[in-house]
Amino acid sequence: MKRITLGALDYGLAFGVDRALRELVERGRLSALGAMVATELWPREFRPLQETAEKVGKRALFGVTLAFSGDRVSPVSARMQEIYGDRMFTREQLQRRALLRLLPDQLLQEEAQAQLARYSVLMKRQPDFVAVREGLLERTSLARIVLKAIEHADYPEPPLLISPVQSGLKAIRLARLAKAHGLKLLPKADPLPETEDQEALHALLHNHFDGMSDLSFVAAIPGRSDDRLRRDEPRRKIAIRECQFEVLSSQRFFQTLEKKDVFLN
Repeated sequence: MKRITLGALDYGLAFGVDRALRELVERGRLSALGAMVATELWPREFRPLQETAEKVGKRALFGVTLAFSGDRVSPVSARMQEIYGDRMFTREQLQRRALLRLLPDQLLQEEAQAQLARYSVLMKRQPDFVAVREGLLERTSLARIVLKAIEHADYPEPPLLISPVQSGLKAIRLARLAKAHGLKLLPKADPLPETEDQEALHALLHNHFDGMSDLSFVAAIPGRSDDRLRRDEPRRKIAIRECQFEVLSSQRFFQTLEKKDVFLN
């Protein structure tokens, strides 16, 4: 039997997404859920997630997706708010600064610490895992900042780290860096295929998990449409979210897992 972690890392983006994710986790169709605590909705959406975590117990992982870049997120730390207001960096800005070794290390570490603390205080639990939005953990300089923030949090149980890269030198380097800080890395596998066609997705999933290493992390973006999502995302991405939600909710998906001898870890 192959164990796969099938998870979504964007809880907190929109009510429709959040409701869909909670439902899938409670029904055992997702095995990991990462919350973005830097969104406008997090102060309202943490409580339903807290209730879901209590219902599910050890049957799923609940973690935090740190956000240093992108839209629909705002700084959490006081210093970041003071310097940058309510806007985060773009992914390109951070990539360029990392390449030139001009990252504001202390500022980003304080922001990571603030987001980790915000999750733990409101959820009344430590995160089971830590991920970073937009794959930025692949940058070694940023990975070191995140690992220092996790170390500073001094969790009783070291959280897992979600790898943003698949096999290769970057993955090996990140795994070694995580191990040096006493953390285990969940390897990245191909995310769920992005299609708007439910039949096509069912067909693709029949062989999707073949060849994946044990405990691989498979990212998904299921959700339901709502006013906020329609305002913030293109139609095609919303259609992909709804397609993934319907397929993951189906009995046919569960039968596919059984047939392929895949266990959602």
